[in-house]
Amino acid sequence: MRRLLFLVPLLGLLILGLPAPLLAEGDANPMKIEADTAIWSIVVFIGLFVILYFKAWPLVLEGLQKREETIRSSLEEAKKTRDEMARMQADFKKELAEAHQQIPALMEEARKKGDAMVTQKLAEATAKIQADQDRFRHEMEIAKDQAIKELWEQAAQLATLISAKAIGRSLSAEDHHRLVDEALNEMRQAENN
Repeated sequence: MRRLLFLVPLLGLLILGLPAPLLAEGDANPMKIEADTAIWSIVVFIGLFVILYFKAWPLVLEGLQKREETIRSSLEEAKKTRDEMARMQADFKKELAEAHQQIPALMEEARKKGDAMVTQKLAEATAKIQADQDRFRHEMEIAKDQAIKELWEQAAQLATLISAKAIGRSLSAEDHHRLVDEALNEMRQAENN
């Protein structure tokens, strides 16, 4: 194969380069060969061929060999990679099959955990609601007791105020109404202040 590559430039030069210098300059007959021009053409061709053979051709062959080795190593690496990918794909399929088998068990476990969580949250919510209801009842009792206490205090103040005014004079029905109105007005003013 390498020897055939060596012949390609030689044949190309013979086909394309040799006939042109062999033609006589003013001659109309392209088949006429000039001997001195032909000899010099052959000498130049052989000299160029020798220079290229010993200087350029080893570099070209070395480059081709490196390229061939690179391609060979790339093919080997691609084969190794393909084998590795096939092994990994088989492992993946195996793991996927195992995972599919575990799905029902995982779903059942998740359902049980969900039911337990719902029960727990429901119990917590019920306890919180009961605690809130107890707190509200207690607050309502306190507010009711406080309102009754305030009402008794106001009633006592009103009674004291009425009796203090009544002691100062005797009361008629009209006086009684007037004293109650005055006491209420005084209590309203005391609340506003």
